[in-house]
Amino acid sequence: MIRPRPAVPAAVAVSAVLTLAACTTSAGPGAGPTSGRDGTAGAVFRFAATSDANTFDPAKGTAATDYSLARLQYATLVNRDTGNKIIPGLAETWDATPAGATFTLRKGLTCTDGKPLTASAVAGSLRRFADPKTGSSGVVFAFGPGAPTITADDQAGTVTVTLAQPWSDLLVGLSLTNAGIVCPAGLADPQALARGPVAGAGTGPYVLADVQRGRSYTFTLREGYPAFPAYAPQGTPPAQLKLSVLANESTAANQLSTGGLDYVALTGPDAARFTQGGYTLKTAPLPRMFVVFNQREGHPGADPKIRKAVAQALDPQAFNKVFGGKGEAMKSWSDSTSECASTDAALVTATDPAAAKQVLAGVKIRLTGTNGVANGSGNAYVQEALRAAGADVTLRNVDNATWASDVLADKGEWDLTVMAHLNFAGTLTSGALLLTGPPPPRGRNFGDLRNDAFTAGMGKAMAAADPAAKCAGWAEAQQALLGRNDVVPLATVPVAFVYGKNADGAVVNGTPDPTTFRIKG
Repeated sequence: MIRPRPAVPAAVAVSAVLTLAACTTSAGPGAGPTSGRDGTAGAVFRFAATSDANTFDPAKGTAATDYSLARLQYATLVNRDTGNKIIPGLAETWDATPAGATFTLRKGLTCTDGKPLTASAVAGSLRRFADPKTGSSGVVFAFGPGAPTITADDQAGTVTVTLAQPWSDLLVGLSLTNAGIVCPAGLADPQALARGPVAGAGTGPYVLADVQRGRSYTFTLREGYPAFPAYAPQGTPPAQLKLSVLANESTAANQLSTGGLDYVALTGPDAARFTQGGYTLKTAPLPRMFVVFNQREGHPGADPKIRKAVAQALDPQAFNKVFGGKGEAMKSWSDSTSECASTDAALVTATDPAAAKQVLAGVKIRLTGTNGVANGSGNAYVQEALRAAGADVTLRNVDNATWASDVLADKGEWDLTVMAHLNFAGTLTSGALLLTGPPPPRGRNFGDLRNDAFTAGMGKAMAAADPAAKCAGWAEAQQALLGRNDVVPLATVPVAFVYGKNADGAVVNGTPDPTTFRIKG
């Protein structure tokens, strides 16, 4: 069945962050925490990411840590709540249609050097984001096919985006961290922006003050910042945020249990240790896991018989059990909470290990996956299931940054990957854009899929203003993609976000928003 997702009341906004790690709060020199959402606090909030950043340029972010750094430093025009309703960001109001939108900025916005953030500056940042020369992976999600026209009226404080073709996800796309607004100081030297912090470039609540690549990052709060998200919990924004690179979540869990940390996000079994003892446990599905093939010539995934056999060898329910069995066995490339997602099992190739053996015996497959989700245990399941079907499978469990480079940017040698898709958009579009269009470096179609029926169905969905027509288009697209086994749906992986007594933060659509980290008390 294909169905629209019902609206959910506004609560918190989405952040494009997979920060599966930990944090701790500590008193700063000579000061203690103070109350208020937009004041300063004499405390340090320590958290961690599973891998280092690839870039400091928000437009070019592709991995979890990139998104986290961008969310803290570069605010977006709009945010979204848990029902994917668009709510204010830098823009206070807007008027949108499938053809484009006009945004009215908040009063009193400034860059991190204190200079006013004008409508012209915002338009300049968006034009640079939209420019193909920038190479942003998120640009098509925001603007769809073709080049938008972006203008500004400084006197009215408005920015207008006119699309080349109708694209119903414009506002959703502009809420993503790739669309974070960069001030003129950062746009003047894009290479410096990518390498590290540029003075005066930011528009977000924090400034990146210290960089130790591969080790740690220190952020300082902008006092009196006017655009904190309304969904932030009660408490004090920390005076400093310290981000450390911490790859192993079991290590973080151990430190949490001994009082060395007061926040950790867990995908593995360690979460069960924190159901009592004064911890606040917030659970939500985050990664949507599915198999994607490298369909370039010379790779086994180019053969539709092999793709079908791989689908027959894998059991989504068994994959789900690897993560504790609390996720959802999916029937598409996203789960049933996503707008227009299929829940029809008949569209998915049924598990049939005996049939898989007739095709996969002796086939060599290079499997590359991220270890950022429960240390890569799902990848290990896929390897063993394919080996049981006779395939010769080599597994590389790598960190998020390496996976993003080798697989998503197609700079490494790989045949198959377990896609850990963070559907922070809550739409089918988010995953679909990884499966259509040009391959890297020109586009996001990292597996080089070429499925015209899928692309046509998606086009109908994105041009439709009526919800029923939109879901009808997505129904065609999903049938086309699943019928060819271009993807193999697996399961969602719930993430447990554990906060101690002195820390809190908002979790939205399965992701923590680091701009909402707060000191309680």
